[in-house]
Amino acid sequence: MAVIGFWGGDTKESGQTLSATAIATYMCVEHNLRTLLVDATFHDDTMERCFWRVGNDSKSTVAMLNKGKIDISSGAEGLVSAIASNKTTPEIITNFTRVVFKNRLDVLCGLKTNVPTEFTKSLMLYKDLLLFANKYYDLVFIDLEKTLSKETTRVLLENCHVIVYSFSPNLRQISTYLTDMRKNSDILKPEKVIPLLSKADDKSKYNQKNVTRFIKNKKEVAAVPYSPIFMEAASEAGVANFYLQARLSAATSARNSLFLKSVDNTCKTINKKLEELKFIV
Repeated sequence: MAVIGFWGGDTKESGQTLSATAIATYMCVEHNLRTLLVDATFHDDTMERCFWRVGNDSKSTVAMLNKGKIDISSGAEGLVSAIASNKTTPEIITNFTRVVFKNRLDVLCGLKTNVPTEFTKSLMLYKDLLLFANKYYDLVFIDLEKTLSKETTRVLLENCHVIVYSFSPNLRQISTYLTDMRKNSDILKPEKVIPLLSKADDKSKYNQKNVTRFIKNKKEVAAVPYSPIFMEAASEAGVANFYLQARLSAATSARNSLFLKSVDNTCKTINKKLEELKFIV
C-alpha cells in the first residue's frame, strides 16, 4: 500500500539504518501489518545483524522464535535475477526474503557484492521491486544509500510515498537537512518528508524541541532516542526479542519506556502522513 524510504544527506553515521529497523519492527508488532524491510545500502550488514548472527552457524533469536523455519534463499541477488527475467510476481518476493515474524515482517537483506558498479546495476531494478512489493505488503520500508549523486538513489526516492529524512543531534547533519530540503525540493517534496532525529537525547543541546524550533518545523520532529539496551539488542541479533520482551514484561517495558514511547509516536507520525497523502494502512 505504501513505501517509506529512510534517507539522510550526510554521509557520516546518523543512526538511519537502526532507526528504520526499530520503526519497521515496532510497526508490524504493534499494528499487525504485513511489512517488508529492505536493505538498499552498499556493503553494510547492519540491518541483517539486527536479526541474525552473520557468519555464525548458531541459531539466532529469530530462528528460535520461528521454530527454525526460516527461508534462507538466494536473497537479494536471486530476486534481482527474477526481476531482470520478468519472472516476478508480488507473491514470489517472499521466496527471496527472510522471515522475522511469519506473515508480519520479512527482511530483504542487502546485496552481497563489494563491486560498486555491480551494486548500482542491480539496485536500479529495485524500482520494479518496490512496485511488486507494494502490491503484496501493507508497508514497505527501504533503507537507502546516503547520496543524491547516484541515479539509483534519486529514482528510489522518487518512488517512495513518504521519505523519512534521518539526522543525528549534530549541527552539521541538521544543517545538511535544511540545505537538502532547499536545493532538492524536486525529490524531497516537503509534503512527503518527515524529519527524524535519530539517537535523540533530551539532555543534548540539539534535543527534539530545540531541533524543531531550529529547522522551523510546524510539528515536532519525529525522534528515535539513543538507547543502550536497543543498541545491544541490535548488535546481538536481538531486535525481534527486544520488542517481544517489551510487550510481555512490564519491567522490560518500564526500562525502555522513553524509547518505546518515541518510536510509537514516530509510527503515528508516519501513519498520519500516509493518511494526509490518502494512503490507508
